[in-house]
Amino acid sequence: MSEQRQPYTISRRRLLKGTAGMAGLTAMSGLLGACAVAPAAAPGSGAAAEQPMTDVYVITLGAFADMSTRDSTALYNEEAAERGIRYILEDTAEGWEPKALAMVRENDMRWSAHGIANAGNQWNYIQMGLVQPLDDLLQSSTVPWAKDLADHYYYPAIHEATLYEGKSYFVPMKLNIHLMGYRQDYIEAAGYEEIPETWDEFEVMLEKMKEALEPEGVVPFAVRKEVFRTIGTAFTTFVENPYDDNNMLRIDSEEWLNCIKMFKRWFDKGLTNLELLQDPMPDWQTGKTAIGIDSHSWVRIGRSVWGADLVNGTVPPKTDKSNPKRTWIHLDSGFVFTGAPHPQEGLDWLLATMGPEGAPADRHWSGTLTFSGMPVHTTQYEKLIGSSDAYPELVDAYAAIPTSTLQPMEAGRYYPIIQSKIWPWLERYWGGEIEAEEAMENTIQEVEEELAKQQA
Repeated sequence: MSEQRQPYTISRRRLLKGTAGMAGLTAMSGLLGACAVAPAAAPGSGAAAEQPMTDVYVITLGAFADMSTRDSTALYNEEAAERGIRYILEDTAEGWEPKALAMVRENDMRWSAHGIANAGNQWNYIQMGLVQPLDDLLQSSTVPWAKDLADHYYYPAIHEATLYEGKSYFVPMKLNIHLMGYRQDYIEAAGYEEIPETWDEFEVMLEKMKEALEPEGVVPFAVRKEVFRTIGTAFTTFVENPYDDNNMLRIDSEEWLNCIKMFKRWFDKGLTNLELLQDPMPDWQTGKTAIGIDSHSWVRIGRSVWGADLVNGTVPPKTDKSNPKRTWIHLDSGFVFTGAPHPQEGLDWLLATMGPEGAPADRHWSGTLTFSGMPVHTTQYEKLIGSSDAYPELVDAYAAIPTSTLQPMEAGRYYPIIQSKIWPWLERYWGGEIEAEEAMENTIQEVEEELAKQQA
């Protein structure tokens, strides 16, 4: 890997702050903290330095600004200065959405583009009128790959996930392929060199791990309290498509019941516990849990503490050895604001810093690998992952792409509701108060009631 693409190091506190911000629903209160990228003059361009500069304000989450966006924007500013453009990057804080919506309503939008909308929010942002279609801007853009962007993606579903009702709304900023991250020394203590191929075999391994590691206070497995992480990822291995015809997660299916019943056995056997469910990350970092299913950040954070030799990752086990590899995949993306003062420049910033080639894009994609994201373009995959031996777990993850389902944008309509309604019932079920069928019947009833309220 070249020096230019070396991972950008940030403090663990900032890294975990970014993790928490991306993991939950975006809060609707708070303040905006500005942190501008200093403009860079184009080398040897006296004329550019003398001409008036147009300031284009863009925003992104602070954790991603630290990892790459601040640097990639500064690199793009060197080129943009020749056109009299200067990009000023500001960090978002909790509560930016109501402020942005007020700007849209008052036709007084400050920012032209946002560097990240997580997959669960994108459908809602369209319904809120916060984002604008990009098709005309893509056609008028001078960025080389703007008109054939779909041809550069690693697989076609990436382009499809940026569309709503046939229109382009988003520019991908990172792919998230979920993995099982684990302590190598802990599974070796149970007599294993690698994760077993099926869930039945995996459960046997967990039982052996409990016997070997219980004296040290290590819990074999951690469940993360977010639908699309541990439980959702495991569910994708039970079905070919985890979404129904309306793009809602199939929590009413027999396969879902079988999945949560598998976890119930693990709770009953002491292979995981409800206390760990609340926030397993501290236990992962202190060596008190051995295995988790999560985004790549679980592996990366583990390695930041224990080193690459002790922390490995792979796609989850299968229900049957004959099944193909499957896992949870979702796409986080940037967008142009409705009413943006400089929509074309906003889109061009996204395309240049998150594109398939160029110094700004190289900096962005190498930076995402320090956290949880993965490249969406074939060229960036080959440059950063395929030609390197630094991320064997990501090679394994990309091998599961053709047989896995990328989260559809419309799933965002249901996800926040499911997330809020399902956990009280799951905890009661896993705690032994009610049966699985009752827990899911009550969850589905509450989800349907909430949907009816929204439609009314």
